[in-house]
Amino acid sequence: MAIDVVMSMRVFTTVVDAGSFTHAADKLDLSRGMVTRYVAQLEGHLGVRLLNRSTRKLSLTEAGTDYYQRAIQVLSMIEEAEISLAQEASNPRGTLRVTSSQAFGVLHLGWAITEYLQRFPGVQVDVVLNDRVVDLIEEGFDLGIRIATGIDPGLVARKLTRARIVACASPGYLKKNGTPETPEALVNHNCLSYAYWSLHNEWSFKRAGEERKVVVSGNLRGNNGDILNTAAIEGLGVILQPTFMVYQALQKRELVRVLPDWEVDDLTVFAVYPHRKFLPPKVRSFIDFLAERFGPEPYWDFEGSPL
Repeated sequence: MAIDVVMSMRVFTTVVDAGSFTHAADKLDLSRGMVTRYVAQLEGHLGVRLLNRSTRKLSLTEAGTDYYQRAIQVLSMIEEAEISLAQEASNPRGTLRVTSSQAFGVLHLGWAITEYLQRFPGVQVDVVLNDRVVDLIEEGFDLGIRIATGIDPGLVARKLTRARIVACASPGYLKKNGTPETPEALVNHNCLSYAYWSLHNEWSFKRAGEERKVVVSGNLRGNNGDILNTAAIEGLGVILQPTFMVYQALQKRELVRVLPDWEVDDLTVFAVYPHRKFLPPKVRSFIDFLAERFGPEPYWDFEGSPL
């Protein structure tokens, strides 16, 4: 019959230290019969007698004395290992590999990582910025930051904050080309498109339960939001972008929001990772830190924002 050797060691050493089965049972919060059974099972497992029992006292056999010394060492090592793991859990350490989109990484993640590393100096962060969808497992990442409507099955995701989407253009462009008053008016404007949008050239707006979809066109399409933002600031056309990318340009009035009465469905900023079970302290602490720093209402929608 299989026995719990570690528990049996604990019971045996407690019996020796307490000097009786009854006192050991009290310390361990077990019945006397259970304590007796653990010791008997341990002796059967080892094939030797560990204790000499009499009505008045217990004494160690020669084998019992040797085993007691070794058991104390083993139990001490187990306790040290448990304490070490507990300390690691409260003090994250090791290399954390993170991936994010270029725009979000440059504008917001860099500052966050700096602050995180100041708080947790035992962690080293290896960050890779890429606008394509990275296979976290295949490419060896602990964590990804993704801005999307949802996350593919097979990954665990935690919402960090929202990402509002707004249409905007430069004051100079609007002065020259007019300000669209309805979503349909966008067909007469040069609309700059982000290549990775799932909606591509169909922009959708909502107001008071009403939805309008319009197919737009323009002379610039790119897979990097910064290029589109720069082009819009320089007066090339209208863009549809997350506020985390354009909030500074809006604050400086380099861009102004168009169709402010119409809303676009929000995206979500997610922290995604391969497994929920046994999440390393470095990953858990970083996710908690980002959720605290960014959400639920992100600073880019409130710090002097005209939205």
